[in-house]
Amino acid sequence: MFIRNPLAIARNYFVLLLVIAITLNITTIHASPIEQAQNFQEVDSLLHHRDFERANRLLETLIQQGQVNHDAWLSGKAYAALGSSLLMQGKADLALKNYLTSLQLLDEKEYPKEVSKIYANVGALHSQLKRFSEAEQYLLKALQLNPSKEDRLKYLTNLSGVYLESGQKQKALHTFNEAIALGKAQKNKAVEAILYTNLSNYYLEQKQWDRAINHAQKSLELRAELRQAPSVITLNNLGYALTQQKKYREGILCYLQALPYASLQEKKQLYYNLYQANKLSGENGKSLQYIEAYDQIKDSLTTLNYRQKVAELDAQYQAKERQRKIEQLAATNTLQGKQLRQQAYLIIAGLMILALISLVVFLRWRHTRLKEQLEKSQLKYRFLLVQLNPHFIFNALQSVQRFIFRNDQQQSMEYLQRFSRLIRLVLENSAKDVISLDEELELLDNYLRLQQLNAEPAFTYEITVTAAVERELTVIPTMLLQPLVENAVVHGLKGRTNGRIALLFSNDGNKLRVLIQDNGVGFLQEKQANALHKSMSTDMLRQRIEEINKMGKQHIEFKLVNKGSEASPGTTIQLTVTS
Repeated sequence: MFIRNPLAIARNYFVLLLVIAITLNITTIHASPIEQAQNFQEVDSLLHHRDFERANRLLETLIQQGQVNHDAWLSGKAYAALGSSLLMQGKADLALKNYLTSLQLLDEKEYPKEVSKIYANVGALHSQLKRFSEAEQYLLKALQLNPSKEDRLKYLTNLSGVYLESGQKQKALHTFNEAIALGKAQKNKAVEAILYTNLSNYYLEQKQWDRAINHAQKSLELRAELRQAPSVITLNNLGYALTQQKKYREGILCYLQALPYASLQEKKQLYYNLYQANKLSGENGKSLQYIEAYDQIKDSLTTLNYRQKVAELDAQYQAKERQRKIEQLAATNTLQGKQLRQQAYLIIAGLMILALISLVVFLRWRHTRLKEQLEKSQLKYRFLLVQLNPHFIFNALQSVQRFIFRNDQQQSMEYLQRFSRLIRLVLENSAKDVISLDEELELLDNYLRLQQLNAEPAFTYEITVTAAVERELTVIPTMLLQPLVENAVVHGLKGRTNGRIALLFSNDGNKLRVLIQDNGVGFLQEKQANALHKSMSTDMLRQRIEEINKMGKQHIEFKLVNKGSEASPGTTIQLTVTS
């Protein structure tokens, strides 16, 4: 599928401008000791050279100094600079947190210039995150504080981009014109060139090709006067407008001029535009050449994206495994410490009151033992659940790698998206004892679809929930059904053509009844062939059911019904969950 949006490159241009504007606010020095002024100048230099680690350490020191000396200006200024540093590193959430902390420390009336810059930075941050309503709100606040003419020009430029991105076309045009007039008055040709490029993008959306061409050419002329490299965005806009006017040769020249300066993502769009222009002009040979170049870049970007996502998933798995071991060790230590304290208490109490109230000692001892057994049962249940999730994730990661290596890009994308959602559900639910039936159904549907995409031979599945079942209000233990479904897929349907799995959920008073059916070879036939497989997940599930029943919050009945005949092969698993 080819990219259809000719303005894809241009839309990133506003974000780039906003990020640049963010880095300019930290050099303002309020009346303060010379050492503080030098520190902020050093931070500015470190950020300019992208030495974020040293800059962040220095800013954290300044924050501590401000807190110790109750200096709100110093702390507020340092928090604002730290927000800019984090935003330059792509950590938008942490950057926003530091900006808001800075606004709490700096009074708007006492430090209007500082606060206006922070408002502008927060607006820029929201614009990056496509939160255009919040971006507009903060940029208007920044403009209301009467910033300097230079800062006002930057804020108007950013605001015009926000209006254009959010579809407020009349406001965008008005703000563009106001910013251009201010840029001309200040003789700021660099910002003026950016504004003309943004305006060309605006007129492209309006399909006013002459105006789009005029403004793009003005931008290129200004950049040439400043001896700056040609703008890929501007040349792309100009080429597209010329092509729409059937000036194919001129449009193609613009695209070709932009290619040497383009990033990989930008080249992808430019090659597609060259393909379209040559196709419309009748140059079929060149059109084929450029669509092949486009496909090569698209494949490279897709492969890179896959690798990044798999690396992220692997990192999440490793982090989860480390956390599991830490929790398990901490829980073991807690249990051992608690047992030692309870035993010491029992021995001391027994020596003191054994002769006087032996009956009370006996009752106390029995109560303590019952309490210990319940705590052990709860901890054992938690250990089993924590072990189950990494086992499932490890198997799924192997499936992801095998599927990607098949080089089927369309199904790989669907597989990776569903797998990402499945991993998120597993990680989010792993800390819960119970989840809603609706969440369990979503997890099972994702899991079965992934197995279906990867199965050879293929199988079908069906999930049916009767109307009487309240999916959102009904709760079941986390990951209760997945191991059974996994056995049905991996062992029940192994090597079977026209395989089928059916899940039926029904309600009987306070009982949830679950049927898991497959048309595999059946339990008895599989056993007779000495091919019985017993998965680690199923063992854990049986132990979990025992522990859940011991805890008494829910009662689960498990029954395996084997059809086991040649006429009607397959296995049915019946579960009844009583709340």
